[in-house]
Amino acid sequence: MSANSDSDLKSSREVANTKDDYSVYPHMDGIKASMSWKLGSYGERGVLTEGMIGNLCEQFDLPAPLVRDLSTMLGHCLNNDDDIAINLTEVRRPQAIERGQKHLKQLFRKAKRGTITAQELRNALGSLSTYFASTPEDADLLPQLLKKLETAKTLTQDVMDDIRRIIETPGAVAEMSPRDKRFSRDKRRQYIVESCCYIWKDAGRPLTYTTYSDGRPGGQRQGPLVNFIQAAVRIITEPEQILSGETIRVDIDDFRDRLEREEKERWAPPESGNQYT
Repeated sequence: MSANSDSDLKSSREVANTKDDYSVYPHMDGIKASMSWKLGSYGERGVLTEGMIGNLCEQFDLPAPLVRDLSTMLGHCLNNDDDIAINLTEVRRPQAIERGQKHLKQLFRKAKRGTITAQELRNALGSLSTYFASTPEDADLLPQLLKKLETAKTLTQDVMDDIRRIIETPGAVAEMSPRDKRFSRDKRRQYIVESCCYIWKDAGRPLTYTTYSDGRPGGQRQGPLVNFIQAAVRIITEPEQILSGETIRVDIDDFRDRLEREEKERWAPPESGNQYT
């Protein structure tokens, strides 16, 4: 291969081989998280203090057991333990490998031109993953290169050969950004609003809101349930924040729709046949 030709970046095993075309759904925290949630590991004790529970009970005339249940539910929503997957986003293997190789090839060209230092290269490689490596040996190629670059002062031929070897091994690196960022959302907000709705429903309160069009303070969407949700959100954000009324409206509507669907499915007549056919 010629070191001066882009053709030497081509691999005999092109990423276009899609026999292993599949998606994974890794946990990616902080995705489009516009709210400063108080993340933590709260366990069954919940996120609310006794004082907070008492204030919510008094302000919204709710039974203490229900608000304690809310505390536990909100704690689960805010859990940031490694084994808790709140935000699941689709990462498609061929796309991730293609993006990873594209990024690596760009870095390789910069290295050949001498427009990137060893430490800059190491930092730029830090965004790549070995998640889709086919073998342990393939998965070890990038870590070996990063270790070599820890003390490197210049980009030696040995480093360049390592980069070329990784390029020629599709799957050895991948760029794990979501398949479609438009569908990546911070699910914590949705779960938090749903938790408040469950408690409100269990208290026998209507899942409703009032819409105003006269520009009054507090926004267009108001009502006891909206106020309850906003009060909870203030408590579990730092600094204190509130949601947009329109966001709450959408989440309440979605929650009610789901409850309605579940109720219809519960009372729907059985399909033909029996439980054994």
